[in-house]
Amino acid sequence: MRSRLDDIADEVGLVMKQRDVLINSRKALGAAEFAREHGKFEEMHRALFKAHWELTGKLEDVDDLVRIGTEVGLDPVELRKAIEEGRYEQVLDENRRLAESVGINAIPAHIFGRRYLVLGAQPYEAFTQVIDKLREESAAGGK
Repeated sequence: MRSRLDDIADEVGLVMKQRDVLINSRKALGAAEFAREHGKFEEMHRALFKAHWELTGKLEDVDDLVRIGTEVGLDPVELRKAIEEGRYEQVLDENRRLAESVGINAIPAHIFGRRYLVLGAQPYEAFTQVIDKLREESAAGGK
């Protein structure tokens, strides 16, 4: 699997360095929810992925999450408080229940057009096939 991920990353110009441990990303998910609440989700999402894959940040570490959040324009004091008090735990639990209820049991998971689910690391072609299908449906006056 690692070899496949490396090949995909190389194809699209991403840096993906291998970590020697698995991390618990729950704090990072909470930080992302904080960012969503403050209109900075996309920026935070990208910054978290970059920090993780390029090994410039530890997503389980509150100090690193605050640093990353500050770099995208979030208030560091409020972000730290939100993470440390677990402000988004219920949201995260509900998101997980919702994901599981629609068959999402792997990461990454991508939903297209609210009806096509692509699970796990897939080749670029898998995504273009789904997008082509949505375009065909749209052109045919479909959903």
